[in-house]
Amino acid sequence: MFGKLFGKKVSNAKAELKKVENRDLMQAIVGGCILVAAADGEIEKSETDKIDQLIRSNKNLEHFGAEITATLGRFTEQLHAGFRVGRLNILREIRDIKNNPADAEEVFVNMITVAEADGEIEPEELKVLTEIGRELGLRLSDFGIEA
Repeated sequence: MFGKLFGKKVSNAKAELKKVENRDLMQAIVGGCILVAAADGEIEKSETDKIDQLIRSNKNLEHFGAEITATLGRFTEQLHAGFRVGRLNILREIRDIKNNPADAEEVFVNMITVAEADGEIEPEELKVLTEIGRELGLRLSDFGIEA
């Protein structure tokens, strides 16, 4: 009986720890994706569909559920209220993962994927990608994109 009770508590504690560990990654991916989607002044359906698809298929984010929706809504609202304010808040989230090369690369590749969602990377999106790449120490050319 005690083994079953403690086993469940340990399992719940592990799940919470994993959530805390990956929160910065989740916020950086969601923020980076919505920032690149909003770069040209509008967030297109193909871009939001791609963001949704990327997030749902990411094993590192599967345990966040409604928190992802709330984070996406918060960043979108901030960008609409004042693009500079929203951008600043998203950049802060991205900076949180910049010292983890695997997370930085994951955020950057997700952003590139959203930029390509409508078939081409717009000049405004390219500008955002270049800026974030510089922030993360990554180059677009390393991912097959010429700036």
